[in-house]
Amino acid sequence: FEKAFPWLLVGGAALGLILMVVIPNAVFQETSEVQLKAQSDLRLAILYTTGGMIAALGLLETYRKNTNDRTKANADINAALKNQKHQTNVLKEQIRQFDENAFKERKAERRERYTKAVEQLGSQEAPVRMGGVYTLVGLVDEWLEEESIREYEDRLKEGQVIINNLCAYIRSPFTLASHYDELKQDTPSAKGFYQDKVQEFYADKATLDSEADVRLGIIKEIHDRLQGSEKNTPGTWSDFDYNFSGSTFFYSVNLKNSYYKRSINFSGSYYYKEVKFSGSIYEGEVDFSRSIYMEKVIFSKYNSKSHYKKRVDFSESTYCNYAIFEHSTYNASAIFTDSIYMNKANFTNSKYEPHNKNNSEIIDFSLSIYINTVSFEESTYNINVIFYSSLYYKEVYFGPSVNYEHLGLDKSIYYRSVYFNGSCFYKGCMIKNSFFGSCNNNFTYKSEIGDLLDMKYIDLPRTCRFLIQKQKEHIEGKFQEIEKINNKLREVKDPEEKEELLKKLRSLNEELHKWREEVTTVKVDDGAIENTES
Repeated sequence: FEKAFPWLLVGGAALGLILMVVIPNAVFQETSEVQLKAQSDLRLAILYTTGGMIAALGLLETYRKNTNDRTKANADINAALKNQKHQTNVLKEQIRQFDENAFKERKAERRERYTKAVEQLGSQEAPVRMGGVYTLVGLVDEWLEEESIREYEDRLKEGQVIINNLCAYIRSPFTLASHYDELKQDTPSAKGFYQDKVQEFYADKATLDSEADVRLGIIKEIHDRLQGSEKNTPGTWSDFDYNFSGSTFFYSVNLKNSYYKRSINFSGSYYYKEVKFSGSIYEGEVDFSRSIYMEKVIFSKYNSKSHYKKRVDFSESTYCNYAIFEHSTYNASAIFTDSIYMNKANFTNSKYEPHNKNNSEIIDFSLSIYINTVSFEESTYNINVIFYSSLYYKEVYFGPSVNYEHLGLDKSIYYRSVYFNGSCFYKGCMIKNSFFGSCNNNFTYKSEIGDLLDMKYIDLPRTCRFLIQKQKEHIEGKFQEIEKINNKLREVKDPEEKEELLKKLRSLNEELHKWREEVTTVKVDDGAIENTES
């Protein structure tokens, strides 16, 4: 049509001219004035008709041309868009491949740095080991920020491998730590391993101090990342598991105000210096069991409270100095059983409030020995709590406290006074087959269900007895032995001798519990209860 259109216009115009000449002459053959005017009008009409047809053909051609141009333009646009989309996809694929290759390069480079850093940890030079530590710490941060790994858990897996290495370094034995008591002195002692070894003493002292700095560096870097910018909020490393079990800490440990979302394990550890765990939050299970603390240990205090959301285990531990657990909150079982407290122990103002109350949840202080004053005052128990089969050499304060569940105090020996001081009981309180060395006790309490402590004498529950003189002398002798051991532990510098003293301490603990079990297992009848020392 495009090629024929000019011919149509020419043919239409020619046909119009022919018709303008032929039709008027044929129709109006007369030459009168009227006929001539009629011919002229007819020619004009044919001319207008022909012009209209030509104009219509012109409009039609214009429309066709515009339509074709629009179709072509749309086709060109679609082709351009298709090409652009293709180019975009090509570009995206190139970017993806570039990112993938870049990530592979970063991954390979990190693996190389990781391998080198682990090798540095085995260096003889402390600065080199410290360099390895900082490299590993930086790698953990890099993995956590790696956007090429979409799943956060996958980032954690990469970081956890390095965290395990850092924890393993803390757990690794360091031979000179066994001579810590001597090496902490400014000069060699007259007796001991470094007697007449002055140069070796100063060399080893410097080596031990350098190693302490490396390990303190690890603890500090971890600690800094276990705290959020606001109080009691998780840090960037709070999602990792930490295993420090069996570690020997010959340096101060400061992990206060930390936030752990997963498990933390300090079991079987030995602490030469002061320890601070206060103000921390534990969402996962915690294990501090079978540990020995030579100096003060602070798990929580008034201005720095700790919160345990799952099971926590402090069992089979030895505290040679002040042990502070005050102002703590426990939402599951807390196990303190079979422990020895050489100095004061403070559990005041604590809350035991399980999230899921069931028969398996319990607070257990049983089978423990307290050489000095111990306080459980101002505490709230929404869970069964037992203090069974324990020995208290000095005063023990159980109240005032609020007990919403059962309280068990059976088969224990209290060498000095016991104070309840108006505690409130909503359920049972069992204090059977226990022995007391003092009549200066305070068993006053409040109860919602009547008389919980069946008192035959105003100063003693019905099913309990006073220690006779022979029993007092036995306990006095054993506790004096324990105190002597504790004093020697502070003085002795030879590691083998210290180990022997700790074994002897545990042996005395077992011996005392065996004796206590025999004494408190004897059935106590009303008629057999004595209020004398005979």
